[in-house]
Amino acid sequence: MTGTTTTQKRSGHSDIAHEEAREHTLVIGVENTPGSVDRVVGTLRRRRAVTRALTMVERGEQTDRVRITAVVIDSEVGIEHLVEQLRKIIDVEQVDVCSNEQTIVRELALIKVSYTPDNIKDVIEAGQLFGAYLVEVTKEVATFEITGYPERIQDFTEHLQPFGIRDIARSGRVVMARD
Repeated sequence: MTGTTTTQKRSGHSDIAHEEAREHTLVIGVENTPGSVDRVVGTLRRRRAVTRALTMVERGEQTDRVRITAVVIDSEVGIEHLVEQLRKIIDVEQVDVCSNEQTIVRELALIKVSYTPDNIKDVIEAGQLFGAYLVEVTKEVATFEITGYPERIQDFTEHLQPFGIRDIARSGRVVMARD
């Protein structure tokens, strides 16, 4: 035996080189039955999919169906295999791989920011600059609500860093195909 260890590759699992990785958005239509979402998440986990965001949207026009949006980092071949595995789940009715050009993407965030009497005006102006709504003001904290592209929310968060962010709650991506 030598002192080296080798990683065993397993068929159907995501073990890709960093340069081959790309972000893919999967929109998964699932029958709203007990355990259906668990089966989808279990498949993502078993495949070792690097999941950047996972969002379940409530029932829409079809009350017996839910939509799951998963943002996954993988290669083209890995995504194709993952989609095949997801389609095998009995509750899954539809799996679409969407590019950024094919979709409208939004996210919601609530952000609590510290303020002092000296900088409250600057904090409120920062919110107005990014089109955020001031939801609540307490003795030392201002809470903003912002919706938009994930990058816009990230920019707003970075802009608020000097004031002192107390807490952030982000919804994850909600995706809809363009017509």
